[in-house]
Amino acid sequence: MKTSFYTLGLTSILLLSSCQQNNSTATEKIKEEEVLTALDELFEIVDKDIERIDDIVTEDYFIFENSRKYTTEEFVEYVKSFGDFESKREFANIEIDTDVNSAHLSMYHHGEFDLQADTGKIRMIYDWIESAYLVKSEDKLKFRFFFSEVTYDTIVALE
Repeated sequence: MKTSFYTLGLTSILLLSSCQQNNSTATEKIKEEEVLTALDELFEIVDKDIERIDDIVTEDYFIFENSRKYTTEEFVEYVKSFGDFESKREFANIEIDTDVNSAHLSMYHHGEFDLQADTGKIRMIYDWIESAYLVKSEDKLKFRFFFSEVTYDTIVALE
């Protein structure tokens, strides 16, 4: 009988200590660098390989852009409608808040996009105020929501 209680007690202590170790790593806040890396990856995918967007967004992801809510599939089709384009992006006033499972970021975003239109080669220039919510999913930081409001836009003919 003593052996059973001893074994049970030892097993309980081992289980409790392993749970505490797992919880201690789960209490580490997401680092700002992780959020910035995810942001870079998102726009690398949007600009160069939109078919890979599921790598960086959750299953229930949506974006609110152009005063419209887009599902992931609708956003992919929207980006594809531009055809091939070259982009230059700059981010400013980035604010990041994190906890152990999620992150929020807000920023100003300037983008210039060169593409072929029916009228010739053009440059589309935009400024946005943006906000995003990211969550840990399968040990990776993924976007769940993105908000983008245009504050300036213009189109310049390049030819």
